[in-house]
Amino acid sequence: MVSIVTLDDIAKLRESSEVECKLAQGRDGKGQLPDDIWESYSAFANTEGGDILLGLKELEDESYQLAGIENTEKVIDELWQGLNNKTVTNANLIPKNWIKVVTIAGKNIIHILVPKAAPSQKPIYIKSDPLKGTYVRLGSADMQQDAITVSRLLAEQGQIIDAGLV
Repeated sequence: MVSIVTLDDIAKLRESSEVECKLAQGRDGKGQLPDDIWESYSAFANTEGGDILLGLKELEDESYQLAGIENTEKVIDELWQGLNNKTVTNANLIPKNWIKVVTIAGKNIIHILVPKAAPSQKPIYIKSDPLKGTYVRLGSADMQQDAITVSRLLAEQGQIIDAGLV
């Protein structure tokens, strides 16, 4: 888990296999959950876990600056709704206390800690389709997994997918 408590911490921050940063300000600039957060959630859960930080703007040199999220309650509500909606993701792995609002220089960011899924929980996937919605984290990228890899994960759980691959 990364510790972000100062502007200097943000300036040193880089995306990696364990860190994803998103602006999350929405059209009105007050805060909105980014649509692509779900790929990162799946990827972290299927790999080693990681931290998602909302409210940070990426600069040209791949560093970050504090942008903040004005309406953190709205963004966190959107996150909880998605985590508990089977058409968004198949499982909610995040305990309530693993989502925190951090205030730095008068602006709020949202820090989400995504745990690594247990082998019996994998794959964690999005959009109701494990064969198309399973991701892993490679470096700073969320990589969609092919149907054969996903079918193996499902077979390890004893689940059967009628796709002719298991």
